[in-house]
Amino acid sequence: MISRRFVLACAALPLAGCNAPSRTMSVAELNTYRIADIAVSLAPGVSGRNTAFEAAFAQSRGAVVPVREGTPESTAVAPRTASTDYFAIIGSPEAETFYRQRTIEVVRGEMDKQVGRALLGQRPARLEVAVTAMVLPNEAMRILVSQHHQMKATIALRDAISGQALVVYPDMTVLIDGGGGLVGTFLVPALAGGPVERLSAQAAANYRSWLLQN
Repeated sequence: MISRRFVLACAALPLAGCNAPSRTMSVAELNTYRIADIAVSLAPGVSGRNTAFEAAFAQSRGAVVPVREGTPESTAVAPRTASTDYFAIIGSPEAETFYRQRTIEVVRGEMDKQVGRALLGQRPARLEVAVTAMVLPNEAMRILVSQHHQMKATIALRDAISGQALVVYPDMTVLIDGGGGLVGTFLVPALAGGPVERLSAQAAANYRSWLLQN
């Protein structure tokens, strides 16, 4: 039986080589293209909602963000009382739209940064990233038991003119450490960034390595 540690290690490899599909084009053929556009879509029910996104949306609406019990901030500052509509605000349909749009922006930004200039040709190509699942355990779960954040996506590179698929990476799965215990739960995001940002960065790194592997 394959150990859980091995599976997690494989998911974290930059090459994502454990179950990576074979490419149907060589690097030389791919390098006749350049990535001219990147489109990101989220499946229904995928939002990327996390505490940082909640706080950002609430603050944009003038709500006071509560300090959570047991967090480092709760011992460093005087307790604050959240405005009575805080939880209604972060759970509103408008907030869900914000979480989805923010997630799309983060995923697209990482793909643009790491993959956008990976190909050196002249023929235009379109990179399509379809995020099919995103699992982000909340802080309470991660304090009690170490949890991992997860993202699944199908990434297709298409000829921008004909729409023909050039190479497709179906069901890429990325796992990252969510931290465990009181310190790890809050220290990891503070040092390495939020879960959507870290998942997106790892997915982009994995895809670039796969795309350019000889």
